Amino acid sequence: MYKRIIIPILLTISVLLSSCTQIVQITKTTKNIEKNTNRANSVKVDKSKLDKEIKFSPYYKKISLTAGYNTLESESERIVYNEILSHCTDFTDEKENSYDTSYKMESFKVNCSITRRQLAKAFFAVFQDNPQLFWLDEPYAYSISEDSVNIRLYATMTESEYNKNLKQINAVINSLLSKLKKGMSEFELELYFHDYLVKNCKYLEKSQNKKDPYSIYGCLVNQSAVCMGYTSAFQLLLSYVGIESVTVNGSNTASGHIWNAVKIGGDWYYTDVTWDDTGDFFMYDNFNITSKQLKKTHKLVPKMNEYSDSELFSDDGTIKTVNLIIPECTATKYNYYKYKGSVMSDITDNNLAEDLAETAEKREDYFYIYVDPDNMNYKITYDQLFDSDIFGFSNYIKKANSILGSDVLQTSVSVTKKKNLNTITVELQYR
Repeated sequence: MYKRIIIPILLTISVLLSSCTQIVQITKTTKNIEKNTNRANSVKVDKSKLDKEIKFSPYYKKISLTAGYNTLESESERIVYNEILSHCTDFTDEKENSYDTSYKMESFKVNCSITRRQLAKAFFAVFQDNPQLFWLDEPYAYSISEDSVNIRLYATMTESEYNKNLKQINAVINSLLSKLKKGMSEFELELYFHDYLVKNCKYLEKSQNKKDPYSIYGCLVNQSAVCMGYTSAFQLLLSYVGIESVTVNGSNTASGHIWNAVKIGGDWYYTDVTWDDTGDFFMYDNFNITSKQLKKTHKLVPKMNEYSDSELFSDDGTIKTVNLIIPECTATKYNYYKYKGSVMSDITDNNLAEDLAETAEKREDYFYIYVDPDNMNYKITYDQLFDSDIFGFSNYIKKANSILGSDVLQTSVSVTKKKNLNTITVELQYR
């Protein structure tokens, strides 16, 4: 007899991080400024074209994702992992019951001795490493005997729907890969895919019990998704350019959530594309942040080995959401604001004026100041720069205008404090 177990699909969140910031006007007169939106300048993709296979970029090498597989400790777990992948397209197009929303797949037998915990871990590892499995539903059924296990997978669609949807996904991925330029750094590649998803995918607050928003299909083709859709698509796209990433489960104050850890320059960073899709200029607050910064807004769920069997498995056939991998992220080099902004380690640092002039020359709307926590006190630095009585930033504006040879920048600016990120975002105004 098969026992059906459900790995819960996470519902995402609709939290806007702007609620965590304070906006200060450093001017007595407020001017209406037309802000850039995240949807502006989005990459154009022809989703109507159907592609049978991925056309890899000639400049970058795809990698296989194996972080989940590498956590498997027994040979039985590894055998089952490989068998799941071998049978994941064995469609039947049949439903188990008339009221069932998923389609059962061909059952298969694996000759090995395995416990239900080991079996669950193998499934978690498969989903950790294979974001491309957009057609698989979260439940699986199994029957364990002394020296074998019978497994049945379930699909959210028929085989013909799978074939059509796969071609649509491939068309989007091929379009994105074709626009990559030779010599892009890992940071630039990560930013390219991050910005595409933020600018083109809409966060879906209500999933209406449909499975598409939880998968790469919802994110890339329908362009509407919950956090799992964003996260899976980001992980898959990064793998096509040789960047390793994993998914990490957790929650916010209201519901379950999932995001990515990305390995850039040999170090791990957390990136939450869903939370960066806020519709305003806060779209990089969760781009390559540390564990310490992450934990101020996100809560991690424990690793699987921290639960006993009675805690892990519920009587109703569900299993707890767990993590197999929780990278410790301490590096700051490729944090967006630090890497793209002006790093301030001294209040008299003239590099800030030069960086400001460069930003103004490009007519960019926002200028980022990263306050070096090793050398500067955030509050003191902010007060010295933007206190209404001191307003030291006006001196940098004057120096920047001098470098540019004209009064391009106005001294009226809007400022957002982000102490958690050691960052000050300055909205510039031009003459």
